[in-house]
Amino acid sequence: MASSDAPAASPEDTALLRALLWAVKPAPEEVRAIAIEDVALLGDARGLDALATLMWDPNPRIQQAALRAVALFQHPRAEEILGNVVRHPRMADALKIQALNGLVFQRTVTARRTVQDAAVDARLTAPVQNAARTVASQWEAPPAATR
Repeated sequence: MASSDAPAASPEDTALLRALLWAVKPAPEEVRAIAIEDVALLGDARGLDALATLMWDPNPRIQQAALRAVALFQHPRAEEILGNVVRHPRMADALKIQALNGLVFQRTVTARRTVQDAAVDARLTAPVQNAARTVASQWEAPPAATR
């Protein structure tokens, strides 16, 4: 097959690829963080695996940006990533707490179960368990009355 027979990339494909390249490219952290936000703004779930990988970046700001981006997706893979962060023994507590807060926006029974399980999981630190309890109580709170 000749290279001219290859299908042209769609504008969405090109935008996602550019954002992912800037997210992982050696660049100032501000540029990388903005690129990570761009991946979330594009709303293309194909970027979720790359975002999950960025949670292992040595820069905590990049880790946090990647987690924020994942939390903006309402998608089974996003929920899976957030749950994995909460349960992973080597993830920082700050990231686990951020992931717990992101699980609320998944609005699924399984995300709720992950939060409830974290609240009583003895393998998690007290701050993470307390955060899970807080998130669970917010989830269970009745909607505010409208005026």
